[in-house]
Amino acid sequence: IGDLKNIVPFIINKVKNDKYQFKIEKGDIVDVLFTLVPTNVHHLIDTPSIIDKEKIESFYNLGYSIKGISTQAKKTDVRELLKIMSTIMEIVKEFIKRNPNSSIMIFEENKKEELGLILGQKSLLYKSIISQNLPSGYLSSPVEFNKQEGLIIAPK
Repeated sequence: IGDLKNIVPFIINKVKNDKYQFKIEKGDIVDVLFTLVPTNVHHLIDTPSIIDKEKIESFYNLGYSIKGISTQAKKTDVRELLKIMSTIMEIVKEFIKRNPNSSIMIFEENKKEELGLILGQKSLLYKSIISQNLPSGYLSSPVEFNKQEGLIIAPK
């Protein structure tokens, strides 16, 4: 699970430097937003030693919503979820090209069970997808920010 090479992403519309949109098959709009983490809270970002924080100029939090609802799997099936993830990975790759010394953090919503995936299982799915689809020169690792666990994509 996690290989997106054979999954064609949705058509992406870049709205601003930090915001993208795409329309899924049901016609719903997915907003993808990169939020810059202020430098005065960088000390709250806890990364493993394989991440060289000195190399990173900016930290961004990646979030997305479907029809304005902040959730990773709002009423969608697994096939569509994988297509959404494929599209988001394409957006991440484009964002990294424009922001090469930045890292991207992804946190799981503290929501109820979705798609039969309980809290933690979605993180495992994201970890699998991200680790298999990273651009060269980048790695993914667990991260903790202000006591919330997530994943980070960072330069090697």
